[in-house]
Parts: sequence; structure tokens; C-alpha cells
Amino acid sequence: MARKPIHAAVQADVAIKSRRRCPLCVFLDGNESERPGQIAHLNGNHSDSRLENLAWLCLEHHDKFDSRTSQTKNYTQIELRTYRDKLYQKYASCDYSDDEVELVRKYLRNYSRVFAYIFGERSELAFKIDHNVFDSLAEMQDSWNVSDLRSFNPFIRETQDHIANNLAGILAIYEIHMYDLVGDWIKLDSRRISHEALERKSVAAKGFVDAISGYYEQLEAIAVK
Repeated sequence: MARKPIHAAVQADVAIKSRRRCPLCVFLDGNESERPGQIAHLNGNHSDSRLENLAWLCLEHHDKFDSRTSQTKNYTQIELRTYRDKLYQKYASCDYSDDEVELVRKYLRNYSRVFAYIFGERSELAFKIDHNVFDSLAEMQDSWNVSDLRSFNPFIRETQDHIANNLAGILAIYEIHMYDLVGDWIKLDSRRISHEALERKSVAAKGFVDAISGYYEQLEAIAVK
């Protein structure tokens, strides 16, 4: 089946945010020159062309990342995502005003309990979630587009929006016919779901949390300026 092409606007975003620098070249080889390259899909799914799933790689590193040989330990998705996010931070195209930095600090403080919870419960989120945290996630999602904590700075707002989109993904895991409210917990009823479906939910939850963690680190870097 033919690969679905990446939209031209998304390709441009990747090239601009990376300045056509390969994150593996920059942070592993110390080579910060512009490199001929290709856009890689971090999760290996070439139909998933969300910006957060893409990275600019030089031709050599792209081939190594895509390689499936059993002879060597190739670059992992988490490894590449980490270096890509560091590169985006490095090349963020603006200096942040005091007001912008303070808003990021306020955002991180305001939602600190939610972030601490999902980072701590990463591997368990498919099985259960504290219903108070669930309610906080739902409130964040419902009001995010009009929130006073949503920055007007394009880079900060984009990062916050990526977090919001991944939080929405976590919320979507809890299908009402598969989960019950038990005390303070929304818990999975394993009798209502197959092992394969549960495994898919677990993988999805970990992916959402890993993505949020990367964007959270970008905001933390701004907050300490």
C-alpha cells in the first residue's frame, strides 16, 4: 500500500523547527551544519503524520533509524524524540518576555498535580485512574481553548496545545462500557475487554504520557529562564 504523503504545511513546520538540522548529528556527533535529509516517523507508522510524530533526519541517520537489522541496536523512538525536542528548544525562534515566562510558570503550577499523577501512573493508566484527576483532565480539556493560561506566544501555545491533545487521548481511553467507578477510582472491568484490546490501550496510554513528558520538559526549560 502506498504511503500517505505528509501535508506540505506539516513538512514545512518540521524543516523550519529543526532548521534542517539532524538532532542525532547535533547531539551525538556535534555536527550542527545543515544536512540533506528526510522526515522520519518516530513510531514507524507512515500514515501517522502528526507533527509530534515527525523529525528531520540526515540520510544516514534516517536509514539507520528505519533499519530493522538484528545485528545492531538501532536508535529508539524515545531516544530520537528526546533529541528532537532538545533541538526544537535550542532553535526556538524567539526570546520570551517576562510575562510569557510567568504564564508558563503559572500553567505548570496550576496543573502540577495532574502532571505528577500521570507521569507517576504511566504504566497503570489503562487499568485505573483517580476520578478526581479524571475530572481535572476533563475540565482542562473542556475549557482549554478559552483558558487564561493558554499563551499568545506561538511556540508556547503550540506546545501547550500538543499537551492538551494528548490529554484528550488519555481521556478517550476510558470508554464507559469498560470501566466502573469504584470508590475514588475509575477502574477497568477486565471481563468486558479482550487481552488484545487492553494491550492496545496500555500502549496508547504510555505513548500519550511520553509525548506529554517531552512537551512538559520544553515548558520547564522556558519556566527556568
